[in-house]
Amino acid sequence: MSANPRLLVLDYPGRRPEAHISEMHLDRSGFDCQDLLTSPMPTALTTPAYASELFARQRPDRPVALVAYCAAAPLAVAMAALLAGPAGPVPIVLLDPQQTPPSEILHEYHEVVRQVEGRAPNVERPPLLDIEGLLATPETLVKRIGEDLRLRARLALAAFGFGDADVSGPVEGVVGVYVEWLTFLVAAHHDEQPAPRGPILQVISQGHPADAGWLGATDLRTVRVSCDRPELAADAEARAAVLDFLHGITAGASIETKGEEQNVQADLVTETELALARMWADVLGVDVVGRGDNFFDLGGDSMLATRLVLSARRTWNVDFSVRVLVDSPVLKDLADRIDVLVGAATTGSRR
Repeated sequence: MSANPRLLVLDYPGRRPEAHISEMHLDRSGFDCQDLLTSPMPTALTTPAYASELFARQRPDRPVALVAYCAAAPLAVAMAALLAGPAGPVPIVLLDPQQTPPSEILHEYHEVVRQVEGRAPNVERPPLLDIEGLLATPETLVKRIGEDLRLRARLALAAFGFGDADVSGPVEGVVGVYVEWLTFLVAAHHDEQPAPRGPILQVISQGHPADAGWLGATDLRTVRVSCDRPELAADAEARAAVLDFLHGITAGASIETKGEEQNVQADLVTETELALARMWADVLGVDVVGRGDNFFDLGGDSMLATRLVLSARRTWNVDFSVRVLVDSPVLKDLADRIDVLVGAATTGSRR
């Protein structure tokens, strides 16, 4: 079993124009990522029930955080509640989180119908379902969707000369995938659960609404990055924001645990050195960092120094500047400077 800190990922699989969370490559920064949304998908039709089905199937250990994309945001909140326990709430990272209104399910149903019917010539097209009218009875809706898509697939294939005996197996396979997707959206729409209690980071693309009041979160942090939605999960700025948040969470772990989680040298002795080495490894893209290493000798430049400074400020909440790094580029010396700054800030707050 991996000794790296565990992240639980909620990102619906399958083809789409937007980048998946896997393209954020959080595993390269010392995290063990476990995808929860794997086939076969749950059949539950509310968010809490969908989360409970996932939990019962996989029985995941408590993670460092949950990471979710788009419509999976409510599901992440429900899963965090199931995982909370005596250790308190589980932090959540959300990428372009959004609700799933009836219009979204209707749009996706129309898109699925278009794909099922394809380019069949002169195909008979049954009337479209009243998705919004059926949403009040989700069991009936999902059943009707399955029946509707099977009929459309058979009619489309019949237009190419295929009979029912030929298409039964393939039709069930294709329709099953589409029904799973629409079931997921129906469950995301029926989001009836308490508000999240732990810290939440939402990283949003340009143009995405920043108002996530619908989550009901009391500890919500927002970072907007300068990329379009399709590139969000693959964007370097988004990745840096997520890692800053995750490293801030794991900074409170024990020294022994951190030493196991990160590819750092055994000569690191203080908690500050360990946390700082993790930042260096991520910012510089190196595997091994020791307390006698020089930031600039390892490839650091002014832009990387700025990223490190921003990460350090968020982690230790001190007035840390690039000048401090330039004056103390060796890790053990910089860690000592940070300890002094933290001590001064703590003393000042007690006056």
